[in-house]
Amino acid sequence: MYAIVRLIRFRAAQDPPQRATVWALAFGFLTVAGLLGFVAHGFVLSPETLRFLWQPLFLCLGLTISMFAVGVIIDLKESSVSPAVIVASAVIAVLFYATTHLFSGDFLVFIVYEAFVMLFAIVAYLIILVKRRESYARWMLAGIVVTLIAAVIQATGTASITIIWEFDHNGIFHLVQILGILLILTGLSPRNVVKIRI
Repeated sequence: MYAIVRLIRFRAAQDPPQRATVWALAFGFLTVAGLLGFVAHGFVLSPETLRFLWQPLFLCLGLTISMFAVGVIIDLKESSVSPAVIVASAVIAVLFYATTHLFSGDFLVFIVYEAFVMLFAIVAYLIILVKRRESYARWMLAGIVVTLIAAVIQATGTASITIIWEFDHNGIFHLVQILGILLILTGLSPRNVVKIRI
């Protein structure tokens, strides 16, 4: 929620303004998915209720990653994208959601989808950093790397740590992901979109 508010405040300073809108959508879908995940993992629920909750949760995760990809494209182009690109990304998110049904709701499907988009993002921000020498790309790259580390931890299914409370691989994933989100949000701040001096 904090990220969404910050991005809305950033909108007037963003070039193009569409950049803030798309990233706010990505964080908005992530917020909804996070709330649904909190309910699914935080309460003892019947198998039927859990299956019901995972449907909108997977769809929101797919939309989060799709909007993330659109945000990366906007940064790479340094200009707005057409509505067709946004619609196409939403369709891909729905296809991802449909794919989860083929694999009985396996979270690994999301990890693969996320990893593919994150690798694309790494290449894009490396280009922005090396060729255009824009400093915000360093923050974006750091956030993406942390996000991938979180995904690897999630995929292990066995990691655990005790920090006052015991956290399983799901808990560690979310703790690490918080850092990744903060790094990405820092990169999205207009004050960080400056050229790096040689």
